[in-house]
Amino acid sequence: MEPDSQPVIEGPFGTPDPGGSGLTPQPRPGGDAVLLHLTGPHRGTRQRLTETEALVGTARDAVVHFPSGSDPAVARRHALLVRAEDGWSVLEEEGQVYLNSADVPGLHGRETLVPGDILEIGSGGPVIRFLMETRARPKYKSLREAFRDCVDCATHGRGGRIRSLVRFIGILPRELLTQTTPRTRFTVAGIMVLLAASVGTLAAFTAFGLRLERRIEAEERRSMDVAESLGDLTNLPAEDPELRALVEDVEAVLTERIEALEAMSDASRRVVMAASPSVLFVQGGYHFFDEDTGHPLRVLIGPNGRPRMGPRGVPLTTLEGEGPLFEAQFTGSAWLVSEDGLLVTNRHIAIPWRSNSDVQPLLDRGFRPDLHLIGYVPGEAEPVELEFVVASEEHDLAVVRARDLVGRMPLELADHDAGPGEEILVLGYPAGIQALLARSGSMFVDSLMEKGPDFWSVVRGLSDAGFIRPLATRGIVGQVTPSTVAYDAETTSGGSGGPVLSMDGRVVAVTFAVLSSFGGSNLGVPVASVRRLLERAERETREAERPFG
Repeated sequence: MEPDSQPVIEGPFGTPDPGGSGLTPQPRPGGDAVLLHLTGPHRGTRQRLTETEALVGTARDAVVHFPSGSDPAVARRHALLVRAEDGWSVLEEEGQVYLNSADVPGLHGRETLVPGDILEIGSGGPVIRFLMETRARPKYKSLREAFRDCVDCATHGRGGRIRSLVRFIGILPRELLTQTTPRTRFTVAGIMVLLAASVGTLAAFTAFGLRLERRIEAEERRSMDVAESLGDLTNLPAEDPELRALVEDVEAVLTERIEALEAMSDASRRVVMAASPSVLFVQGGYHFFDEDTGHPLRVLIGPNGRPRMGPRGVPLTTLEGEGPLFEAQFTGSAWLVSEDGLLVTNRHIAIPWRSNSDVQPLLDRGFRPDLHLIGYVPGEAEPVELEFVVASEEHDLAVVRARDLVGRMPLELADHDAGPGEEILVLGYPAGIQALLARSGSMFVDSLMEKGPDFWSVVRGLSDAGFIRPLATRGIVGQVTPSTVAYDAETTSGGSGGPVLSMDGRVVAVTFAVLSSFGGSNLGVPVASVRRLLERAERETREAERPFG
């Protein structure tokens, strides 16, 4: 079956283009008009104008169509783009259009467009760049193009300089992380993660150092006060051994306490070094198979040999053809909890499709997910296969097994949950592959990119080079409930499933959520819930291994 005749599965992974063919029109000899959506519901997409007239608005027959209700600034029949011998023009109908921040003439007026012009559909509405192209566009934007588009989005919107600056700062990171090449995205994301981690770590250790210094100074002052109070006793004659023994005991206790406080500055380093070998980087991906036919869901390939993309920039999918299998990919963290090879992680990592609303339509239509889950142990190149054991229905917790890790030293569970004000350390792999690449150095990233790595091979390359190590952040427990522990140690997506450790190296919680709107509070599942799930896992394992009869 030819690619053009393959049945297209509409759903969360893309739909055909508005023309219905699913194919990108070829450029005309003199050049095609192209609209680059800089903001709005179609942000980041390109739209070729193949007819002589193109209606802009929310009407059903609009060529440049905006969903009704997506932006109050867009009218039903907002404006009309018309092609004549001298080029394209924009005419207002029911709405107002700003051309390069200036209003255009009304219905009976005419304004010829030149490549690079900026159209703003209504005051504060979607921003579009008008282009003329005679050749196929690259798949990704260059840094200069991405920066220019961000400047145009900021300067051509409504509002003063401060509002434009705020828009620019808000748009630039998203543009660099979604529209540029994978190498640029990795670099930018790594720099952002590294800066955030550096600032957080510096602030945490600075605060801890100040607290420790104040406590040491207080103990020294107390020691001096006691020494002065006992000054007369230190000169007692040798024949009074009872009082002299009392003085020696007091001095010994004070000296021991001061030495203990000084040793606390080195405690976090020792805890991180001891726990890191037991914290795994988890990498997973799952395909979909049709329950009735057993056929896998594949990426739809166009005549040019490239994946055909839907309006939202996601690949179209099909059950026919020879395209690559569609795969949903993710990363996370897990940690060894028993010498039997059991590991604790999150339920949304062990059963990822249950927390992914985008794939629910596929599950409802009879598609079956097939998961491949592996883990990388710090310092070891070969990954280990992870098998699902059990998941909690009440908390975002799951237990998996790595048979290759039987006999390894696990992390120890705390006897009780953490308390408010308690200092903790959080280990894991926040920001996933991007953070690992950022820590590996530009020379290694360049050599890796020359090989054209994919999602699986890039992590294997990092592991072979010894760059897989968990990140550690320090914080304070803010609140504890029967179901959650809130703390301010920094983490982000990818750190899910990582252990939260007390300052003596015992697990007090498991990270499961990040409050992006409030950086001072991340959430973990208390250790008491971990214990209950482990008991259930051991019970079900014994029942499964019990012989019949």
